[in-house]
Amino acid sequence: MQNLYLNSDRQESQITWTKKEYLLEAAKRLGLNNVKDIKDCEGPHANILNIQPCEIKKGYNWTGLWHIDVSLGSDFPDLYETVDTVFVASSVGIRPYEKQIVMFQACDPTFYYPDTEKTNDIVFCGSRGPLEIYKERDRVFSLLEKKYDCVSIPKGKPPREYIKATSQSKVQLVQPGMAKAEWGMCAQRFFECLAIGPVLCDYTPDLELLGLTEGRDYFSYKNDRELIRKMNLLLKDEELRNKMAYNGRQMALHLHTYDHRLISILNYLNENKGTLCATQ
Repeated sequence: MQNLYLNSDRQESQITWTKKEYLLEAAKRLGLNNVKDIKDCEGPHANILNIQPCEIKKGYNWTGLWHIDVSLGSDFPDLYETVDTVFVASSVGIRPYEKQIVMFQACDPTFYYPDTEKTNDIVFCGSRGPLEIYKERDRVFSLLEKKYDCVSIPKGKPPREYIKATSQSKVQLVQPGMAKAEWGMCAQRFFECLAIGPVLCDYTPDLELLGLTEGRDYFSYKNDRELIRKMNLLLKDEELRNKMAYNGRQMALHLHTYDHRLISILNYLNENKGTLCATQ
């Protein structure tokens, strides 16, 4: 059985996690000892999954790339031909490519604080401002701040603190960063918030690929009028909020944890490269 090595760059001072850290934690939960941090192991390495942000490293047997920010105009599509398999974290905003497989981001199932008091209508923790990718997000939150009890928390919190802070919100409002494109993507924030609930999110075609049901597991909106209508509906009906939060979390745990993503990667390797990375 050969190992799978995960390659992603994270500065020592960086508080937030890359997907490498999430997958390594998933490997621990699953009892897998053949999934390793490439920084801890001398080469050569047979199988390497490169995860944005990173510089591509080659495995002598298999080289993969998980391109995360596919809708923000990065240069990673220029590197697609240099690897064997490309996983993309969205179905939208990507360059067509025959070796491309959609593999969404996810949530860590252990980051959960069900007893947190809901002190605000909306709690936002992340980037806002004049940059092009944040303009629509800033516009939406500025609109909501005029109507509801909204709190913005500075970005840069460790993952567990970020989840605990956003858990204080009655509604998990998700508005992704967007480049100049028709649709945003279903980013990690969506899956993390789905595991808290209830989620009210900007519509993207990604939502139709997640095995979720609109109105049961989450709400989405396509314009300001729908945003306000569904926000009012959630705030006025605590029973609806609680039911949607429960349903959303059950679906997140059933389909969208990093444990699921890691198993999918290993299964792909087994099916396409032989029994290189057994899942148990």
